[in-house]
Amino acid sequence: MIFNPALKPKGRKALPMSRLWATTAFALLLASCAQMAPQAPALKAMDPSALHLSNAQSPKISETWWEGFQNPDLSKLIEASIQNNPSIALANTRIEKAQALAGITRATSQVQMNAGVDLDRQRFTQTGIYPPPLGGSMQTLSTLQLSGAWIPDVFGKYQAAYQSALGQVQASALEAIYVKTQLSSQIALQFVGLAYSVDERDLLLQRKKYVASLQHLLSERVKAGLDASLDLKSLEIENNDLMNQLSQVNNQIDLYRNALAALSAQPTAALSSLTPHLRQLQGIKMETQVGIDLLGRRADVAAAKARVLASLQNVEAAQLDFYPNLSLGFFAGYNSLTINQLTRNSSAQYGVLPSLNLPIFDGGRLNAQLGAKSAERDQAISMYNNTLLDAVKEASDALSTLQSTSTQLSSAQDSMKLASERLDIQTLKAKAGLSNQVSVLREALAQLQQERLYAQLHAKQLSSEVGLLKALGAGGPDAVERPHQLAQQP
Repeated sequence: MIFNPALKPKGRKALPMSRLWATTAFALLLASCAQMAPQAPALKAMDPSALHLSNAQSPKISETWWEGFQNPDLSKLIEASIQNNPSIALANTRIEKAQALAGITRATSQVQMNAGVDLDRQRFTQTGIYPPPLGGSMQTLSTLQLSGAWIPDVFGKYQAAYQSALGQVQASALEAIYVKTQLSSQIALQFVGLAYSVDERDLLLQRKKYVASLQHLLSERVKAGLDASLDLKSLEIENNDLMNQLSQVNNQIDLYRNALAALSAQPTAALSSLTPHLRQLQGIKMETQVGIDLLGRRADVAAAKARVLASLQNVEAAQLDFYPNLSLGFFAGYNSLTINQLTRNSSAQYGVLPSLNLPIFDGGRLNAQLGAKSAERDQAISMYNNTLLDAVKEASDALSTLQSTSTQLSSAQDSMKLASERLDIQTLKAKAGLSNQVSVLREALAQLQQERLYAQLHAKQLSSEVGLLKALGAGGPDAVERPHQLAQQP
């Protein structure tokens, strides 16, 4: 079909001939490129609204949340671990690697400049293309040149790749925060466990003391014929059991100290005298719900989301690989067969080297590359969905455990108070001659048992508070810098 300007529709201007040819040529270029194979639909990211979370706002959690327990030893251990633990150092190296890769990606579409000086001393053949006197002579070829290249981002491929790299930087930074949260919460849990074991050892030693006193009194009463020896046998069994329990508790104390030393990157001997008590840890009272803001607070959820966004940009960049690629090279400098004439105006040279690359017969490789990027996108979406579900479950479980433990702790406190009142009454009866010291010691043992149960629940409550703080995103992504700021850091 021949284009006739006279046949153009009325009221519409004809395209300029140069623009028409340019449009036609561009269309032909695109049509000649490798064809993109049909892609399977991407997996769907889970809609947070489907989790039926409340709109309640969780309390803001300090980045140094552990200071709320008001224990200097705990704070020192966590601060030492953040500075020295290899896991933190490894997470930081991942950030540095992601920053470097982002910098490389960003530089791809920027102007590249190089300067060079070349000297080549050689003898020219007499039977070559250069006739005498150049042929057969020794000459020094010299070149002084500035060269450069620029790849314009016509379709936005390099911008998509750069945005993907920035997403990886942000994800690495968020994962570093998550590692820090995991580490600090693990130290807090180990510290609570150590405090409980120390308290339990003290209670067992006190119980052993009461059992020894009771054994002495009963042995005197057995000699006087006032009691049977059966009770003495039971006390001997209990004393042996206490010895075993003390051995287990001492071993547990050593294990907690070893764990804390490893987590804080210290020698085990440095913590050999660490003996915290539960009463030295102030509880952090939190009345909260698992709200929708949880998904933005938790560093692991935010990191998974950043990886999804980065993978989407990667897919877009892989799709844009099917389009033509334009580059522009240029050079300017001096070139001479004799070094003494190198910088003369007559030795100047310059030029422009435009290049257009069409991926015509590269469809197999490009489609395979696109398929790999699409698979990575689906993996990132699956990981995001799993992380989202795990985060909601962890937070819900932690909140439920804390609420249940608080109720049990209140009941245990009432029982311990009643046991103390029974001991006071029994002591008064013994002083009045209405009872004997054996009854007082038995009540004292009963009270110690209630104190031990209370200590167990107290430790469980403190551990539940740590678990809830971690589940709610303690030290979360508020501390993350903007992605482009991270990428520009050295």
